[in-house]
Amino acid sequence: ISPRIHSKLTRPQPMSDEQLISEIETLIRRDPARRGLIGSDGNGPGRGELARAAQLFSKSSDLTGVVLITGFFIPDTGYSNARSPCSNEMCMAQRGNAETDGPPGTAVLADVLASLGVPTTVVTDSLCEAVVRAACSSGSDQDPKILVCPNSLQEAGVWRTSILGRPETRQISHVVAIERVGPGYPDEKATSSEPVAASEQQVESSPLTDWQPGHCSNMRGESIDEFSADLHLLIESAKAINPKIKFIGVGDGGNELGMGRFSRDELLTRITGPNAHRIPCRISADATIVAGVSNWGAYALAAAIAVQHDRVDLLERHTAESQQRLIERIVEDAGAVDGVTRRSEPTVDGLPFLTQIQPWIAIRKRLGLRP
Repeated sequence: ISPRIHSKLTRPQPMSDEQLISEIETLIRRDPARRGLIGSDGNGPGRGELARAAQLFSKSSDLTGVVLITGFFIPDTGYSNARSPCSNEMCMAQRGNAETDGPPGTAVLADVLASLGVPTTVVTDSLCEAVVRAACSSGSDQDPKILVCPNSLQEAGVWRTSILGRPETRQISHVVAIERVGPGYPDEKATSSEPVAASEQQVESSPLTDWQPGHCSNMRGESIDEFSADLHLLIESAKAINPKIKFIGVGDGGNELGMGRFSRDELLTRITGPNAHRIPCRISADATIVAGVSNWGAYALAAAIAVQHDRVDLLERHTAESQQRLIERIVEDAGAVDGVTRRSEPTVDGLPFLTQIQPWIAIRKRLGLRP
């Protein structure tokens, strides 16, 4: 019996793809880390967005090329990058690294897309390169191509022009940003019921503790512009070349690319802390998946795409055990850090592995796959 047939026969009960995807979304809308965006009631922004995102991937003929953007640098961790392949002077000087949330989910999604025959490229910046490469390097022939944007604004502009000039750029049909920070609103007092698209260059970067309106912020409300390449400009420029490109955001805190799909007011009713007004990202998307942990959002999108293409078998090898090994690898080999504790440890958003992997185990069981 083939894995594909086995996966279909072992679903607990017959249901439509739409119902199954709705159940998958429910499983990722938990808030064990108390980030606040979803909330304990699960009624925060984003309900129904997984189905909307999956629908954008439903037609194989429309999948001519997918770009996945990930990597969130956590500066000032007090952790030395001595074990990390990252040789960037800023990376070493700031004693930080990319976090454990984002790259693992990206690796699963990339593998599913590649297995469907979709040309897939992962994009990150130089400070997050080591962790993203470690996450996406399985040794398989299907490992995605990785493009690395310089963190310097001037160098990033040159790099972006080069990327946009390539013939394959015109083949891009979808862009997915997974746990990737984006710029906030220009005026901290501004509220909007409609998303605001960014078309301007970021202003000069400010120190970590010197926040200004319109800058990228971490969940502490600190400006992290100097640690985050302006990859939102790559998305906007690509969509200017090809307006048919679909952009999907995946996030868990409100400061990620795609969160501009929801009004700033709506995000502020959920984001907690004294600097909550600094956090919301203004960059919108065609669909934005909101999960308790961004890895969950990427897992869920991978599962939804597999369901719609009747290829649940593609998820078989991405077991809980394989995800544990992946997270351990990016910590041990590339020095990844937990985004909440800022320590180099195999946890995600302050959650031990057994807690953070529970939604994925539940999704796999719902699809008739072994944990």
